[in-house]
Amino acid sequence: MLREMLCSGISPNVHTFGVLMDALTKEGMAREAEGVLEVMIERGLDPDVVAYSTLMDGYCLQGQIDEAMRVFNNMGASNINPNVLSYNILINGYCKKMKIDKAMHLFREMPRMALKPNTSTFNTMLQGLFQIGRCAAAQELFDEMHDAGLIPDTRTYGILLDGLCKNGHLAKGLSLFHVMKTKGLDLDIVIYNILIGGLCKDKQLDNARNIFNNLSSKEIHPNVKTYNMMIQALFEEGLMDEAKELFVKMKQTGCFPDDVVYNTIIRGLLGQQKYSEALSLLEEMVGRGFSLNASTFSLIVDLI
Repeated sequence: MLREMLCSGISPNVHTFGVLMDALTKEGMAREAEGVLEVMIERGLDPDVVAYSTLMDGYCLQGQIDEAMRVFNNMGASNINPNVLSYNILINGYCKKMKIDKAMHLFREMPRMALKPNTSTFNTMLQGLFQIGRCAAAQELFDEMHDAGLIPDTRTYGILLDGLCKNGHLAKGLSLFHVMKTKGLDLDIVIYNILIGGLCKDKQLDNARNIFNNLSSKEIHPNVKTYNMMIQALFEEGLMDEAKELFVKMKQTGCFPDDVVYNTIIRGLLGQQKYSEALSLLEEMVGRGFSLNASTFSLIVDLI
Protein backbone atom coordinates (compact mmCIF):
# COMPACT_ATOMS: atom_id res chain seq x y z
CA MET A 1 0.00 0.00 0.00
CA LEU A 2 2.82 2.41 0.87
CA ARG A 3 4.53 1.68 -2.44
CA GLU A 4 1.29 2.39 -4.32
CA MET A 5 0.85 5.71 -2.52
CA LEU A 6 4.38 6.81 -3.29
CA CYS A 7 4.14 5.75 -6.95
CA SER A 8 0.89 7.70 -7.26
CA GLY A 9 2.62 10.83 -6.09
CA ILE A 10 0.81 10.85 -2.74
CA SER A 11 3.01 12.08 0.12
CA PRO A 12 1.94 10.49 3.40
CA ASN A 13 2.44 12.57 6.53
CA VAL A 14 3.77 11.40 9.90
CA HIS A 15 0.29 10.39 11.04
CA THR A 16 -0.34 8.28 7.92
CA PHE A 17 2.99 6.52 8.33
CA GLY A 18 2.15 5.93 11.98
CA VAL A 19 -1.19 4.33 11.15
CA LEU A 20 0.53 1.98 8.70
CA MET A 21 3.19 1.07 11.26
CA ASP A 22 0.53 0.34 13.86
CA ALA A 23 -1.31 -1.96 11.45
CA LEU A 24 1.90 -3.84 10.62
CA THR A 25 2.95 -4.34 14.24
CA LYS A 26 -0.50 -5.67 15.13
CA GLU A 27 -0.01 -8.30 12.40
CA GLY A 28 3.35 -9.33 13.88
CA MET A 29 5.33 -7.52 11.19
CA ALA A 30 7.61 -5.35 13.31
CA ARG A 31 10.52 -5.63 10.88
CA GLU A 32 8.32 -4.35 8.06
CA ALA A 33 7.08 -1.56 10.31
CA GLU A 34 10.68 -0.51 10.89
CA GLY A 35 11.10 -0.40 7.11
CA VAL A 36 8.25 2.12 7.02
CA LEU A 37 10.05 4.17 9.69
CA GLU A 38 13.17 4.18 7.53
CA VAL A 39 11.16 5.37 4.52
CA MET A 40 9.83 8.23 6.65
CA ILE A 41 13.35 9.34 7.47
CA GLU A 42 14.49 8.98 3.84
CA ARG A 43 11.64 11.28 2.76
CA GLY A 44 12.70 13.96 5.23
CA LEU A 45 9.99 13.30 7.78
CA ASP A 46 10.91 13.14 11.46
CA PRO A 47 9.27 10.20 13.22
CA ASP A 48 7.68 11.24 16.51
CA VAL A 49 7.61 9.48 19.87
CA VAL A 50 4.36 7.73 18.86
CA ALA A 51 6.01 6.14 15.81
CA TYR A 52 9.01 4.91 17.82
CA SER A 53 6.78 3.64 20.65
CA THR A 54 4.58 1.79 18.16
CA LEU A 55 7.63 0.02 16.76
CA MET A 56 8.91 -0.82 20.25
CA ASP A 57 5.54 -2.31 21.13
CA GLY A 58 5.61 -4.36 17.94
CA TYR A 59 8.93 -5.94 18.85
CA CYS A 60 7.78 -6.56 22.42
CA LEU A 61 4.65 -8.31 21.16
CA GLN A 62 6.98 -10.69 19.29
CA GLY A 63 9.10 -11.20 22.41
CA GLN A 64 12.05 -9.33 20.90
CA ILE A 65 12.83 -7.08 23.84
CA ASP A 66 16.42 -6.44 22.71
CA GLU A 67 15.14 -5.06 19.41
CA ALA A 68 12.66 -2.89 21.29
CA MET A 69 15.50 -1.55 23.44
CA ARG A 70 17.53 -0.81 20.30
CA VAL A 71 14.65 1.26 18.93
CA PHE A 72 14.37 3.03 22.28
CA ASN A 73 18.05 3.96 22.14
CA ASN A 74 17.73 5.08 18.51
CA MET A 75 14.89 7.34 19.56
CA GLY A 76 17.15 9.02 22.12
CA ALA A 77 19.95 9.34 19.55
CA SER A 78 17.46 11.13 17.28
CA ASN A 79 16.74 13.67 20.05
CA ILE A 80 13.22 12.35 20.53
CA ASN A 81 12.32 12.24 24.21
CA PRO A 82 10.54 9.06 25.29
CA ASN A 83 7.24 9.48 27.13
CA VAL A 84 5.53 7.44 29.84
CA LEU A 85 4.03 5.08 27.25
CA SER A 86 7.50 4.39 25.81
CA TYR A 87 8.77 3.34 29.23
CA ASN A 88 5.61 1.35 30.00
CA ILE A 89 6.08 -0.66 26.81
CA LEU A 90 9.66 -1.58 27.69
CA ILE A 91 8.92 -2.26 31.35
CA ASN A 92 6.09 -4.58 30.35
CA GLY A 93 8.34 -6.29 27.80
CA TYR A 94 11.06 -6.97 30.36
CA CYS A 95 8.54 -8.18 32.95
CA LYS A 96 7.09 -10.66 30.45
CA LYS A 97 10.63 -11.97 29.94
CA MET A 98 11.00 -12.22 33.74
CA LYS A 99 13.83 -9.67 33.62
CA ILE A 100 12.45 -7.74 36.57
CA ASP A 101 15.71 -6.03 37.55
CA LYS A 102 16.00 -4.46 34.09
CA ALA A 103 12.36 -3.39 34.29
CA MET A 104 13.00 -1.83 37.70
CA HIS A 105 16.04 0.02 36.35
CA LEU A 106 13.81 1.65 33.71
CA PHE A 107 11.16 2.35 36.33
CA ARG A 108 13.71 4.20 38.51
CA GLU A 109 15.03 6.04 35.47
CA MET A 110 11.69 7.67 34.71
CA PRO A 111 11.83 10.42 37.38
CA ARG A 112 15.33 11.34 36.19
CA MET A 113 13.77 11.90 32.76
CA ALA A 114 11.10 14.13 34.35
CA LEU A 115 8.48 11.42 33.80
CA LYS A 116 6.04 10.20 36.43
CA PRO A 117 5.10 6.51 36.42
CA ASN A 118 1.34 6.11 36.12
CA THR A 119 -1.01 3.46 37.49
CA SER A 120 -0.28 1.19 34.53
CA THR A 121 3.46 1.44 35.20
CA PHE A 122 3.02 0.49 38.86
CA ASN A 123 0.62 -2.34 37.98
CA THR A 124 3.12 -3.87 35.58
CA MET A 125 5.97 -3.65 38.08
CA LEU A 126 3.83 -5.09 40.89
CA GLN A 127 2.86 -8.06 38.73
CA GLY A 128 6.49 -8.61 37.75
CA LEU A 129 7.69 -8.60 41.36
CA PHE A 130 5.00 -11.05 42.45
CA GLN A 131 5.87 -13.35 39.51
CA ILE A 132 9.34 -13.90 40.96
CA GLY A 133 8.13 -14.12 44.56
CA ARG A 134 9.39 -10.72 45.73
CA CYS A 135 6.29 -10.00 47.82
CA ALA A 136 7.97 -7.61 50.27
CA ALA A 137 9.32 -5.51 47.39
CA ALA A 138 5.85 -5.50 45.82
CA GLN A 139 4.29 -4.26 49.07
CA GLU A 140 6.90 -1.50 49.29
CA LEU A 141 6.13 -0.48 45.71
CA PHE A 142 2.42 -0.42 46.48
CA ASP A 143 3.12 1.94 49.41
CA GLU A 144 5.26 4.05 47.09
CA MET A 145 2.31 4.25 44.70
CA HIS A 146 0.22 5.75 47.50
CA ASP A 147 3.00 8.20 48.37
CA ALA A 148 3.09 9.30 44.72
CA GLY A 149 -0.56 10.30 44.99
CA LEU A 150 -1.82 7.61 42.64
CA ILE A 151 -5.09 5.88 43.46
CA PRO A 152 -4.89 2.09 42.98
CA ASP A 153 -7.61 0.76 40.71
CA THR A 154 -9.39 -2.58 40.77
CA ARG A 155 -6.67 -4.07 38.58
CA THR A 156 -4.01 -2.96 41.08
CA TYR A 157 -5.83 -4.66 43.93
CA GLY A 158 -6.42 -7.72 41.76
CA ILE A 159 -2.68 -8.00 41.10
CA LEU A 160 -1.97 -7.68 44.83
CA LEU A 161 -4.59 -10.27 45.74
CA ASP A 162 -3.37 -12.70 43.08
CA GLY A 163 0.27 -12.21 44.05
CA LEU A 164 -0.38 -12.77 47.75
CA CYS A 165 -2.53 -15.86 47.20
CA LYS A 166 -0.15 -17.48 44.71
CA ASN A 167 2.85 -16.85 46.95
CA GLY A 168 1.33 -18.48 50.02
CA HIS A 169 0.18 -15.34 51.86
CA LEU A 170 -3.52 -16.24 51.96
CA ALA A 171 -4.21 -14.52 55.29
CA LYS A 172 -2.89 -11.23 53.91
CA GLY A 173 -4.88 -11.86 50.76
CA LEU A 174 -8.10 -12.30 52.74
CA SER A 175 -7.40 -9.09 54.67
CA LEU A 176 -6.85 -7.27 51.38
CA PHE A 177 -10.09 -8.69 50.00
CA HIS A 178 -12.01 -7.22 52.95
CA VAL A 179 -10.32 -3.86 52.36
CA MET A 180 -11.44 -4.04 48.73
CA LYS A 181 -15.04 -4.65 49.83
CA THR A 182 -14.85 -1.77 52.31
CA LYS A 183 -13.63 0.56 49.57
CA GLY A 184 -16.61 -0.39 47.43
CA LEU A 185 -14.47 -1.64 44.55
CA ASP A 186 -16.09 -3.53 41.68
CA LEU A 187 -15.47 -7.12 42.69
CA ASP A 188 -16.13 -9.21 39.60
CA ILE A 189 -15.71 -12.93 38.95
CA VAL A 190 -12.00 -12.43 38.18
CA ILE A 191 -11.41 -11.21 41.75
CA TYR A 192 -13.54 -13.98 43.25
CA ASN A 193 -11.71 -16.58 41.14
CA ILE A 194 -8.41 -15.42 42.63
CA LEU A 195 -9.79 -15.81 46.14
CA ILE A 196 -11.46 -19.17 45.48
CA GLY A 197 -8.28 -20.44 43.83
CA GLY A 198 -6.20 -19.37 46.83
CA LEU A 199 -8.55 -21.09 49.26
CA CYS A 200 -8.63 -24.29 47.19
CA LYS A 201 -4.84 -24.31 46.97
CA ASP A 202 -4.69 -23.92 50.77
CA LYS A 203 -7.10 -26.85 51.19
CA GLN A 204 -9.79 -24.57 52.66
CA LEU A 205 -12.58 -26.16 50.67
CA ASP A 206 -15.37 -25.18 53.07
CA ASN A 207 -14.49 -21.50 52.81
CA ALA A 208 -14.11 -21.77 49.03
CA ARG A 209 -17.49 -23.49 48.81
CA ASN A 210 -19.18 -20.80 50.92
CA ILE A 211 -17.85 -18.02 48.71
CA PHE A 212 -18.84 -19.97 45.58
CA ASN A 213 -22.37 -20.59 46.86
CA ASN A 214 -22.83 -16.90 47.72
CA LEU A 215 -21.89 -15.64 44.27
CA SER A 216 -25.46 -15.76 43.00
CA SER A 217 -26.65 -13.49 45.86
CA LYS A 218 -24.16 -10.90 44.57
CA GLU A 219 -25.45 -11.39 41.01
CA ILE A 220 -22.04 -12.68 39.96
CA HIS A 221 -22.00 -15.68 37.64
CA PRO A 222 -19.26 -18.33 37.93
CA ASN A 223 -17.30 -18.88 34.73
CA VAL A 224 -15.49 -21.95 33.42
CA LYS A 225 -12.44 -21.23 35.55
CA THR A 226 -14.55 -20.97 38.72
CA TYR A 227 -16.22 -24.32 38.09
CA ASN A 228 -12.94 -26.00 37.22
CA MET A 229 -11.27 -24.91 40.45
CA MET A 230 -14.20 -26.09 42.56
CA ILE A 231 -14.58 -29.40 40.73
CA GLN A 232 -10.87 -30.13 41.02
CA ALA A 233 -10.87 -29.26 44.74
CA LEU A 234 -13.87 -31.53 45.35
CA PHE A 235 -12.20 -34.45 43.56
CA GLU A 236 -8.99 -33.92 45.52
CA GLU A 237 -11.02 -34.16 48.74
CA GLY A 238 -12.68 -37.36 47.50
CA LEU A 239 -16.09 -35.70 47.14
CA MET A 240 -16.77 -37.30 43.77
CA ASP A 241 -20.57 -37.12 43.86
CA GLU A 242 -20.57 -33.42 44.72
CA ALA A 243 -18.03 -32.78 41.95
CA LYS A 244 -20.21 -34.57 39.41
CA GLU A 245 -23.30 -32.68 40.59
CA LEU A 246 -21.45 -29.40 40.12
CA PHE A 247 -20.39 -30.50 36.64
CA VAL A 248 -24.02 -31.16 35.73
CA LYS A 249 -25.12 -27.84 37.25
CA MET A 250 -22.42 -26.08 35.26
CA LYS A 251 -23.89 -27.29 31.98
CA GLN A 252 -27.44 -26.55 33.12
CA THR A 253 -26.57 -22.91 33.76
CA GLY A 254 -25.24 -22.56 30.21
CA CYS A 255 -21.59 -22.48 31.21
CA PHE A 256 -20.15 -25.11 28.89
CA PRO A 257 -17.05 -27.05 30.02
CA ASP A 258 -13.75 -26.53 28.27
CA ASP A 259 -10.94 -29.04 27.82
CA VAL A 260 -9.55 -28.24 31.28
CA VAL A 261 -12.82 -29.11 33.01
CA TYR A 262 -13.26 -32.32 30.99
CA ASN A 263 -9.72 -33.45 31.77
CA THR A 264 -10.23 -32.69 35.46
CA ILE A 265 -13.45 -34.72 35.64
CA ILE A 266 -12.06 -37.64 33.61
CA ARG A 267 -8.94 -37.86 35.80
CA GLY A 268 -11.15 -37.80 38.87
CA LEU A 269 -13.36 -40.61 37.55
CA LEU A 270 -10.34 -42.69 36.57
CA GLY A 271 -8.88 -42.18 40.03
CA GLN A 272 -12.14 -43.49 41.50
CA GLN A 273 -12.08 -46.43 39.04
CA LYS A 274 -15.28 -45.19 37.38
CA TYR A 275 -14.04 -46.33 33.98
CA SER A 276 -17.43 -46.51 32.24
CA GLU A 277 -18.34 -42.94 33.25
CA ALA A 278 -14.88 -41.74 32.26
CA LEU A 279 -15.23 -43.33 28.81
CA SER A 280 -18.68 -41.80 28.30
CA LEU A 281 -17.34 -38.37 29.22
CA LEU A 282 -14.31 -38.87 27.00
CA GLU A 283 -16.61 -39.52 24.03
CA GLU A 284 -18.58 -36.37 24.86
CA MET A 285 -15.35 -34.41 25.13
CA VAL A 286 -14.01 -35.61 21.77
CA GLY A 287 -17.40 -34.92 20.21
CA ARG A 288 -17.04 -31.30 21.26
CA GLY A 289 -13.64 -31.07 19.61
CA PHE A 290 -11.49 -31.29 22.73
CA SER A 291 -8.60 -33.66 23.38
CA LEU A 292 -6.90 -35.21 26.39
CA ASN A 293 -3.98 -33.40 27.92
CA ALA A 294 -0.68 -35.15 28.66
CA SER A 295 -1.56 -35.88 32.29
CA THR A 296 -4.92 -37.51 31.52
CA PHE A 297 -3.52 -39.40 28.52
CA SER A 298 -0.70 -40.80 30.66
CA LEU A 299 -3.20 -41.97 33.27
CA ILE A 300 -5.23 -43.82 30.64
CA VAL A 301 -2.11 -45.43 29.13
CA ASP A 302 -1.12 -46.71 32.56
CA LEU A 303 -4.50 -48.42 32.83
CA ILE A 304 -4.26 -50.20 29.50
